[in-house]
Amino acid sequence: MKNIGIIGAGASGLYAAIHVKTKENNVTILEKNSSIGQKILMTGNGRCNITNIKYYDEFLVNIVTNKKFIYSSWSQHDNYATMSFFENSGLELMTQEDDRVFPKSEKASDVVRFFENEIIDRNIKLVTDAEVTSISKSENSFIVETNSKAYDFDKLIIATGGLSYPNTGSTGDGYSFANGFGHRVSKTYPCLVPIFFKDTDLTNIKALNINTNIYLKTKNKTYNEYGAQLISKNFITGPSVLRLSSYVVGEGVEDLYLDLAYESFEEMDEIVLDLFEKNSNKSIANTIKDLIPQALVPVILKRADIDPDKKVNQISKEERLKLISIIKHFSLEFDRLGGYNTAIITRGGVDVDEINPKTMESKSVEGLYFIGEVLDIDGLTGGFNLQLAFTTAYAAARAIKEEI
Repeated sequence: MKNIGIIGAGASGLYAAIHVKTKENNVTILEKNSSIGQKILMTGNGRCNITNIKYYDEFLVNIVTNKKFIYSSWSQHDNYATMSFFENSGLELMTQEDDRVFPKSEKASDVVRFFENEIIDRNIKLVTDAEVTSISKSENSFIVETNSKAYDFDKLIIATGGLSYPNTGSTGDGYSFANGFGHRVSKTYPCLVPIFFKDTDLTNIKALNINTNIYLKTKNKTYNEYGAQLISKNFITGPSVLRLSSYVVGEGVEDLYLDLAYESFEEMDEIVLDLFEKNSNKSIANTIKDLIPQALVPVILKRADIDPDKKVNQISKEERLKLISIIKHFSLEFDRLGGYNTAIITRGGVDVDEINPKTMESKSVEGLYFIGEVLDIDGLTGGFNLQLAFTTAYAAARAIKEEI
């Protein structure tokens, strides 16, 4: 009977364990934490955005790094196969905005409980508080040393994740294991992160939720995203911001701004003129709160150098046009992208040129597999990265079962 080891009890490791286990093999998961699925509990703001229902081309356009590497494994197990597996195994799902899929309960803890039950039902051995200290390979097996015991495996799957949210145990162990076997590891970056700014005139804002366009300009290109955003005193986040941040990892940012009006400058001018005509005796501060979020009124008026108590009928054309210009180009002085402690995913990792895209097996070390975030693959926010974990996990599991 073959012994299969999996290092890491996150999404990819758990999914691989479930799909590789048969009556003819032993499967052991080694997890450094005291419990499984630490990062699963954090996904989707605690609701677990399992996957996304977009069809083939629409889905894959949301894979940012090494998309072509995914094609072979995707043909074996796509998002619809993942949804079928969960639902046929008793986990009810639901679809929400942007085609995102969640457990019907909207509780990430129910997803973790699902995996816990599957591990028990399938007689998979789970060892927690097991930090792997070294891995070596003999002629026919892998010797995995932990802080308390050594294990001997015929096949070994590395599912340790990347560097994002290090407090969940993602500390880059898999990169060290890969290096130990001679694998290249491409440079890593925190990805899908908040954007921090230097402006000091937003210090009174604690949590402002808005829906608007955000623009980010680099030396070579201007990117923009529309959607829900949350502005705090020194950073901005939200799905559209996270997506935007993914495009500029490793690039220099030259300009960052919000367009707080859907209309063009000319259309906005007509709207403001009409508003001014109807509220000619009101203060400018009380008038423009119908156009922009209340919390931004004093900030915008200060940037426009307009007294908030000034009557609308006293506002000059130059002041009106300056006001509109600031609303249409609400500048934020870029400071930095968030770090690993705020990153949803890690960009970079084990070089996929050295991995078989159909099986996730190392091309140089027979019986060694890498799956999930430890690989140099990543997607945008919206369930795409968890699906990458499930797809690569299934590919490795299938290949191992077929071989043994």
